Amino acid sequence: MPEINGQTILYEYIVIFSSFSKECCRVIVAESAEYVNTFRLFSLDVCFVTCLLLFSPILKTIKREERWSPNPSSNMNGNYYYTMPDNFYTEFDTPNENRPAKDTSTKKKETKKKGVGYRMLIFCLVVSIVLLACGGTAYFLHRKGVIDLQNPFSSSSSSSRKERTKISNNGNVKALTPGGEMTVPVQGDLTGYTVILDPGHGGRDTGCVFPFNNPKYDECDFNLKIAKQVKEELQSRGAVVYMTRTDNEWVSLYNRIAQTHLICMDIAKEQGVLPFSSEREAELRMLLQESIDINEDSVASGGMGIMVGSGVGEDLQELMEMEYKLEKVLFLSIHLNSSESRTLHGTQIYYVTDDSIIESEHNQMRTNSEFQRSDFPIRDEYYGRNSDKNYALSECLYNCIVNEIPQFETNAHPILADNYAVLREHGLTGALVEVAFLSDDNDRERLLKDGTNASVAKGIADAIEIYSAQQ
Repeated sequence: MPEINGQTILYEYIVIFSSFSKECCRVIVAESAEYVNTFRLFSLDVCFVTCLLLFSPILKTIKREERWSPNPSSNMNGNYYYTMPDNFYTEFDTPNENRPAKDTSTKKKETKKKGVGYRMLIFCLVVSIVLLACGGTAYFLHRKGVIDLQNPFSSSSSSSRKERTKISNNGNVKALTPGGEMTVPVQGDLTGYTVILDPGHGGRDTGCVFPFNNPKYDECDFNLKIAKQVKEELQSRGAVVYMTRTDNEWVSLYNRIAQTHLICMDIAKEQGVLPFSSEREAELRMLLQESIDINEDSVASGGMGIMVGSGVGEDLQELMEMEYKLEKVLFLSIHLNSSESRTLHGTQIYYVTDDSIIESEHNQMRTNSEFQRSDFPIRDEYYGRNSDKNYALSECLYNCIVNEIPQFETNAHPILADNYAVLREHGLTGALVEVAFLSDDNDRERLLKDGTNASVAKGIADAIEIYSAQQ
């Protein structure tokens, strides 16, 4: 048998411990990003500590010299003895009567060494507790919105976000761009721009409500009023505006996206950049109209149309590649937020990246039954979205809304990457605006005041101007 000393065992343990720690941290981050319940995270912690305890017998037996050696008194059968602390031997194949007598001559030497395993065990337990504390803290802060585990290296400070864009009394804007700080005059001119506004929810889908048990306020009503005010402000600056719904009616998510694709096809055709033949154009329009007519979001209904499945299908990819070139067409979805704890307030902006979508789809493949259906295609990961532009627009939106209404500066993470269908399934630069928290008393009181919607609309229009100047 090859010689195995304490250093070898310790090295092997460190490799296993490091790999397991890395995997646990990865799972903690992935699961926290999906807002799993505390029980699942606690279960993961228990498994982690249990595995450490299973390794503890090995740690207890580490010596500075050899750990396995032939026992001189039983070398006639070549058996090996497992040396335990205090020179107590356990033989795996030799009967009890053949066990060697205790060698008192080595007692003093062994006594000096027996504490090494215990110290290593304590050290590993301390490291595991620190790792679990860090994971738990990250999970708690993510749930509170203080940090974004999907974008852990982005700043979570609202004040630092505000410094990116400053609007002076004369209407000029100092915006930090990749090329340095630039002064952007807000002239109130958005001629040439088209904005597709999506008032979230509606009809049988009220969105969030307040109070929770006996609703008096529905999110969908606020969304529509704000969107109409934004439309008026944008049109006054020369922009062309479309809305996915204009009254309190049910409009499915994929109905909204199909409308968006059709609008983009019309714009591309008017600009002479429609990349499809007349036959292909007619085919795509028919497929999109089917989603509008079905007006449902489930896989079984067929309402998802060409947008069903993970990744991006061929039909959808053709439309998205066309839309990437429509740089002056933007998509904004208007919403309100809610928090059961009622501790969060202020504006949050969501956008999509390839990575945020892929991570979400991988998680849903494990947890979402719709992904298990035979009529739900699983495709390769898709890369190609304008992540940087989506973020740039999101940052402008947050800064300008808070500039107009300082009370909407959030105590959560202001800008977040996520996976929303209304942003995922088209190629336009876009963002989802959570104007305020309906669950927060101060936010709700301000939303009910006259002039708030106009201020939000002005902030959004200013943001589009600043974004356009940065491109």
